Amino acid sequence: MKVTAIVITRDRPLQVERLIDSIFHSEIPSLSLVLIDDSSAENFESIENILLSYGDICEHKSSLEARREVESVLKKIDLARAQRSFVETCVGLKSPFVEFAESLSKIVLFRESLYAILSQSFSPYSTARNLGIYCACRAFDPEKIVFLDDDCCVKSPERLMAALQLIGKKIDGKEIVAVSGLYEDLSLYIRKRRHHYEELAPTSILTGMNSFLKRSFLTDQQQRFVLMPYHTLGGALILSKRVFVSLPFDPFIPRGEDHAYCVDLKYRYGRDFAIVRDNLFVVQHDKHLETSRNLQEINTLRDIFRFVYLRFKVGQYFIPYFAMRWALNAIIHMFLETPKSKQRILELWALLFLARNYAKRNADKYSEIMEAWESFLKRIVI
Repeated sequence: MKVTAIVITRDRPLQVERLIDSIFHSEIPSLSLVLIDDSSAENFESIENILLSYGDICEHKSSLEARREVESVLKKIDLARAQRSFVETCVGLKSPFVEFAESLSKIVLFRESLYAILSQSFSPYSTARNLGIYCACRAFDPEKIVFLDDDCCVKSPERLMAALQLIGKKIDGKEIVAVSGLYEDLSLYIRKRRHHYEELAPTSILTGMNSFLKRSFLTDQQQRFVLMPYHTLGGALILSKRVFVSLPFDPFIPRGEDHAYCVDLKYRYGRDFAIVRDNLFVVQHDKHLETSRNLQEINTLRDIFRFVYLRFKVGQYFIPYFAMRWALNAIIHMFLETPKSKQRILELWALLFLARNYAKRNADKYSEIMEAWESFLKRIVI
């Protein structure tokens, strides 16, 4: 069956070259590559030159170029206006966060700061993955898609091959339609050969989520398979055509799209289909570089919108323990870190008011997003 690897990248030409080399040395039959690349012109050209030797099995586009292509395709196919709008949201031609920011134009408090933050770049991850799926379907019509992060590489191709072969098999009477893997710290690969369960950088919010993720990855270590895991790693994720043509990554979530996809898959298809974590499917992963203070603050706001939205989406509207714990933490840090008090107030306001309003507006739209996405992909010319 045809397999397409999808990689999202920005200004990491050396890591991408290493990843591309590892992918194509895996000798997976009928393998193609889609690279959504928002690098500078110089780095984009550098990667383009690397891909020349692989011929027409690679699709290399910036997200802007891919969006323009989707926009052109939408003009040529017959889709209802509402479905067209949802597809535009799926791929980032429209931003629900920009629309939400515009709806707050009459609010004086932090108006300029909010509008600057809730811009097109506030939610880049889901839309980039959806663009990758679109490009893969348009160019290669794959049966399976494997998402790999640009800071990863495949040192054990036989494990990737084994994980790919799980798609379509049965477990507990359910067909496997998604397989997730694990990360191994690249610097420890040769010396220690041990799994690296995603190291989460501390933020000013949601330390409880860190412990949740650690529990998610550290349980059932002795088993090869974990059925319906609590979390998946988007940098080591294989999807069957049964799901990626009808289940897009949720464009209403600013980050953590891999976890949201896991939740959506289990909620929508859990009766008949299964997602498994294969503890032998391991990709080597660079440790994350330190992020700037500004990015850390934006990620905190992303996390607030992310978790409140997810709670609303699954029908759990009241989150007292989370809210109380974080609010207390924010108030304490307002006094301990006076220069950052404005940021703390903004985060607190986002938690208690903004994120809840955003979730109320958008949490019930995903079913329509799914229908629009499936209708769109069925109509594109392969």
